[in-house]
Amino acid sequence: MQVTALDERYKLSESRDYEVKVAFLQLAIPTGCKCYFNEVEKCLKQVGRMKYLRPLYSSLAKCSSEEKMLAQRIFSEAQEFYHPIARSVAESILSKHS
Repeated sequence: MQVTALDERYKLSESRDYEVKVAFLQLAIPTGCKCYFNEVEKCLKQVGRMKYLRPLYSSLAKCSSEEKMLAQRIFSEAQEFYHPIARSVAESILSKHS
């Protein structure tokens, strides 16, 4: 898989730069490679900025039911840590694709 080869070479999923990490995870999510689900979850629980939440929740919500369930579970666990506006945007993304 090209995504995993890219990650093995450049360690993008381990990047401390959230611009890089979120951009990579957005590419990885639609491939269905579950090995990145843990990184997606950590990212969604550690960073509450809408700039990073929106693309990750959108990518998860547009995929299969497994990714949608993952997004719902992460959101239910992390929502209290999000800013109210970020929370409502994430909720609307998830409800739009449910």
